[in-house]
Amino acid sequence: RLTALLERIMVNAEDKDKYMMVCHAPAQVTMAGHEGDDAEYMGVYELNGEVVHDGPLYVKSSGAEGYLYRNNRPTPDRLGKWMVRDDREGVDDNTGFLLSAEAAELPSKPGLVWQYNGGGWHDEPGITCT
Repeated sequence: RLTALLERIMVNAEDKDKYMMVCHAPAQVTMAGHEGDDAEYMGVYELNGEVVHDGPLYVKSSGAEGYLYRNNRPTPDRLGKWMVRDDREGVDDNTGFLLSAEAAELPSKPGLVWQYNGGGWHDEPGITCT
């Protein structure tokens, strides 16, 4: 499945960055450290081989439905930031309720600060993605 995806991406030379990002993406990441309303979205996310919004898509492996993806909406200042969402429609719409505080090639970038939405975006230094 991943091989077919990479072959599709490589057809277009302009998609080289997407190819490289998927190649370097870890097969799985673990979101941890949030105890608020969105704690059910902590857990293991697995790479599903799909590219969404110019980045790899991760799907939560158990428990609550969850998606981890790279946002491509330039406003309001979300371009390249990672988000967690509970349904695929939200991914397609570039919306979510956990957000990396800065743009990153991968959600597991060391030191990446995460935010939660509680009437606005608030830093949650306890959240990690490894």
